[in-house]
Amino acid sequence: MKKGRRLIQGLMVLTISAMLVTAAPIQAKAEKTFKWQPSSWLSSGISWDTINDISKKVTEKTNGRLTMTPSSPGAIVPVPEQLEAVSMGIMKATFIWPGYFPGQLPVAFMHGDCFAAPHSIAELRYLYEEYEDGKIMKILRDAYAEHGVYLVGNLYWTLDNLMISKVPINGVDDIKGKKFRSSELIALQLAELGAGTIWVPGDEIYTMLSTGAVDAITFSHAADMVAMGFHEVTKYWIKYPTAVGPAADALIVNMKEWEALPQNLKTILASAVANGSYRNETEADKEIAKAWDFVEKQGIEIIEWSEEDAVKLADTARKVVPEKYLKDKSFNEIFKIVEKWAVEMGYWAE
Repeated sequence: MKKGRRLIQGLMVLTISAMLVTAAPIQAKAEKTFKWQPSSWLSSGISWDTINDISKKVTEKTNGRLTMTPSSPGAIVPVPEQLEAVSMGIMKATFIWPGYFPGQLPVAFMHGDCFAAPHSIAELRYLYEEYEDGKIMKILRDAYAEHGVYLVGNLYWTLDNLMISKVPINGVDDIKGKKFRSSELIALQLAELGAGTIWVPGDEIYTMLSTGAVDAITFSHAADMVAMGFHEVTKYWIKYPTAVGPAADALIVNMKEWEALPQNLKTILASAVANGSYRNETEADKEIAKAWDFVEKQGIEIIEWSEEDAVKLADTARKVVPEKYLKDKSFNEIFKIVEKWAVEMGYWAE
């Protein structure tokens, strides 16, 4: 009898041990976690708040399996080194402004604003993700992959980069001879139209305007312009057209890290980024509307150009793209797709 009990007990122990051994790897796999410290290029404002919101929601919805804790720009590596840092795995993931990296990645020259062709976030998203079956996004992902990173998606936001000035600029012809503080593609466009251009950091713009060192500037949308106090040293704000409309930051992840991420976490992450774009747009719309009401009450003259002049300004974008980028196969392919779309929309001349 005792031998029978011992035999049964022994079998039970062996069975339980076998179950534990079998379950152990499954449990370990289920509990694998990922910890990221994504950064950005801006340490405040709507987009930075959105990145914090995305990080919080991803952490919550994955039950901590993917923990995202935003790090201040420059805290881990300088902003211009973020692409390389993610490629090397120094950072697992981050939100970049592509315009910092055209020297390493030619398509980055256009990735942030798509040659300023789209007029809204909806158009920019469509052009990247749906037009010609999302061909632009596929090309971008392949280009980023060559640097060992995966482009999860774009975090769209409202740039609405305005031209504001001390003197009236009622159309394209008034640009010639004016001195602008500007940057990137729009600076090349203004120069093509006869303006003198200079770039200075944002915190120096107020002084440049107040002293008359420049006649006009491009910088950001109306809410940012008001926050910087530029309404105090300008008289004319061009509401239409904007120099650049919507823009896109990009969430990039180290390729090995991305491949190790389970599909359900990838889905949650992509969804959170898409929702972040919606937050960026709605929050900006509210603040921008308030800013326009404010500057009108301050006596700023609001200018709107004719559609003909708006097309002339936009059309210069394709004329001033540096040749060195057009020599890149991926860049050139994207340029042709955007050109086709912009002509179809009537934004660029045929």
